[in-house]
Amino acid sequence: MAHTVYMENIADTRQLPNYPIECYRSFNQTYMDKTLLHWHFCCEMILVHEGEQRVNIGDTSLTLKAGDMIYIHPRQVHEFINTSPKGSDLSLLKFDTSLLLSREPYDVELQYFRPFLPESGYRCLTFSGAEKVMTDYTQKVIAEEQAGKFGFEVRMRNLICQLMAELADGVSPFPVNSVCLSTREQEQFNYLLQYLSEHYAENGLMEQALNICSLSYSNFAAKFKRMYGKTFTEYLNHIRVASARQMLLNSSDSIALISEACGYHDPGYFSRIFRRITGVSPLTYRAKGEVHYLGS
Repeated sequence: MAHTVYMENIADTRQLPNYPIECYRSFNQTYMDKTLLHWHFCCEMILVHEGEQRVNIGDTSLTLKAGDMIYIHPRQVHEFINTSPKGSDLSLLKFDTSLLLSREPYDVELQYFRPFLPESGYRCLTFSGAEKVMTDYTQKVIAEEQAGKFGFEVRMRNLICQLMAELADGVSPFPVNSVCLSTREQEQFNYLLQYLSEHYAENGLMEQALNICSLSYSNFAAKFKRMYGKTFTEYLNHIRVASARQMLLNSSDSIALISEACGYHDPGYFSRIFRRITGVSPLTYRAKGEVHYLGS
């Protein structure tokens, strides 16, 4: 099993081969069940039918109750926490935002769908009173996928475009806290996240990050914190611990070996960081022997 669970891995999703759509309904999340801090190349939509979910995205924390929906833009670092003792009933839809546009986008498409596109500058969008329209369209998307009749991929895309067109008038944006990145800087930060997902255990990552983003330390630190709601070190600790969680559950390696494999050369320091993030020690976490995911 891949350890880099904090970045979307298509092989681990229910996404159709060669077609960037994933849609399903999920039930019975455990109370206070928490996803790993993660991000996607595509957008992600979550509708709460029953229960309650807290969403931490960047430095913004939102509580979603029954009937609420959130649209999270691509490459936004986030996590979900089920805060309902009885569990939650959710619908999930993920897709590549390029599906909203024609091969040669028309101005009207760009204007109408702009809030949903990565370059909008938004971190996420929230909706109230959209449960019926979201439920109707996701049920149709799921039905098309399950039937698998000729051309169903085209019909799924059309259903998503119709859904987003109906939602476009009810957008409530949560902007990226006035951080302003040029197109070049945005590309550099996107590349940095992908680089960290592959090299998180290496030394000298701060220096590498400054080189990738072509920024001074103070400028980089301020922009990174505004973009992702965590310092660079906090983010790096989260993705290292995410990898450690998988190794603890899927191997019999010692704590010292797992610590080293995740980039920590001091097992004691690793254990302190692990406890700070998960609330339990590595040994206790392994003893529990269970982990749950939502939308990752």
